Amino acid sequence: MTAGEIIGLANKVLALTEHEIPKGSLRHDTELMFTEPVRILKEWRLWVVRDEIVTFSLYKEGSRVVYRHEIDDDALEFAGALVMANPDYSSAYVVDICRTDHGLKMLETNCINAAGFYAADLLKLVSSIDAFSDGRVRN
Repeated sequence: MTAGEIIGLANKVLALTEHEIPKGSLRHDTELMFTEPVRILKEWRLWVVRDEIVTFSLYKEGSRVVYRHEIDDDALEFAGALVMANPDYSSAYVVDICRTDHGLKMLETNCINAAGFYAADLLKLVSSIDAFSDGRVRN
């Protein structure tokens, strides 16, 4: 978001009364953290099941939205290190990473059920989740 968009959103929230704001939404006392803007060159989403990266997708290149089933080797290695740094974080989740002028960074982790699939290998993802739910051993 641009600075203007953030300020606009904050002003909209501040114009509401406390009872008009749904529970779990941005509120008058929500703390925000700001940092210097960073230029993002590429963004990927990776799907993790039982501490294993199952599939991935490039979803943004510069300012262009693109969906391709590809990832740079060093980005895949970086994501793998993140997964292994926090084993058993969740049975299944997504991690979004990006390449900046200052190297690879983690953007966020999220629940798997609300994540867009982009150009992920859905057969691999579904098979991995199915094997997990059936209690089968990993391949």
